[in-house]
Amino acid sequence: MGLLDGRVCVITGGAGSLGLASARRFLDEGAKVMLVDLEGATRARALADLASPNVAAVAADVSQATGARGYIGRTVARFGPIDVLFGNAGNQSPVVPVTEYPEDAFDALLAVHVRGAFLACKYGLPRMNDGGSVIITSSGADRRGEA
Repeated sequence: MGLLDGRVCVITGGAGSLGLASARRFLDEGAKVMLVDLEGATRARALADLASPNVAAVAADVSQATGARGYIGRTVARFGPIDVLFGNAGNQSPVVPVTEYPEDAFDALLAVHVRGAFLACKYGLPRMNDGGSVIITSSGADRRGEA
């Protein structure tokens, strides 16, 4: 018996390195997992890698209310009420001094990391099981955007 037997888990940024590692662990513990990721090829690779009937994936822009409502609704329709909501989506960002940081990159960073976590909670909380539910949010910088 796993720690998450039958629990429904949503992972935004689910096809990235941390999301995929978390999904693998959640599945090993008996969970049903919805991967939320914007990139189609990455989602497809994650699904193929996990190869489980207890995992599904959905495309969504986590920075938009329609995206958040969509992935929450698709999760509940597929697996039932949510037990774990892992707001893990992130985006690439330049690693430069603040005086050189592009304002549009800053806006994009806030949209995904902050607004995305807010929207996950706003639309996810009402669809979570009563008692014992878990919300985790994380944020990280990706050096691939380095100038």
